[in-house]
Amino acid sequence: MKKILIIVAVLIIGGAYWMFTKDGGPTGSQVSKLDVVDTIGSFYGQWLKAVQQPATAKPSLATLVQSPMLSAALSTRLVAAQKSGTTPDPVLCQTKVPAEIATRKVFEDANKAEVLVTSRDKGVNEEADVTLVKTGDMWQIDNIKCSTGEFAPDKEFTFENEGFLLKGSIPPPYSNKSWHLVYEENGTVGNVIPLIFDSKSQCTSLEGVKSVCKLDQFKETMKASIKGQMTEKGASVTRMEFVK
Repeated sequence: MKKILIIVAVLIIGGAYWMFTKDGGPTGSQVSKLDVVDTIGSFYGQWLKAVQQPATAKPSLATLVQSPMLSAALSTRLVAAQKSGTTPDPVLCQTKVPAEIATRKVFEDANKAEVLVTSRDKGVNEEADVTLVKTGDMWQIDNIKCSTGEFAPDKEFTFENEGFLLKGSIPPPYSNKSWHLVYEENGTVGNVIPLIFDSKSQCTSLEGVKSVCKLDQFKETMKASIKGQMTEKGASVTRMEFVK
């Protein structure tokens, strides 16, 4: 097989600091320009502290539900949940307050991203599936779904192919910000399809280890077998198995 020369351009975006007023609330005109991971880390770190120390934490939960880091619809939903005292916690998605939390980015393109937030406590499989959208030049938390972290069940697949992963080296008109599968079908080589990942996408390593797909561990031209569902935007990956 011919060697593939890949040139990856890395864009480094400077982050702006999250500003607060004297009482610990957001200043209003100043909003987060952090990247996806830092946006989640900032908001969830403050929320966890406020849940752990409700009497003294600043900003408080009442302030955080009004944060510009949240979309208007999500903010309204969290305000209602806060008033009703629903469980599990609508942001952490945990029945018990965790000592620490972990975040893992599942997917990111130019305008949308998905991050999993889980407890570091042993024996806990509850998780928050967090969707972010790009609003102007800032990331905003648009939705939070609570789940038990189970993988999607087996079902009929509408897309099953084996090929090579490409991202940074993918030519136009495809976006080099998303992973694609280049594959052969019916004797025709060079077919390309965008890959869509979510919190239920399961990956199997060369060693046979199964886990939620971690996009930051993918490498250009890795060979993979894909099973999933065809959509208007590409293949929604249910299972990916790396092969030699």
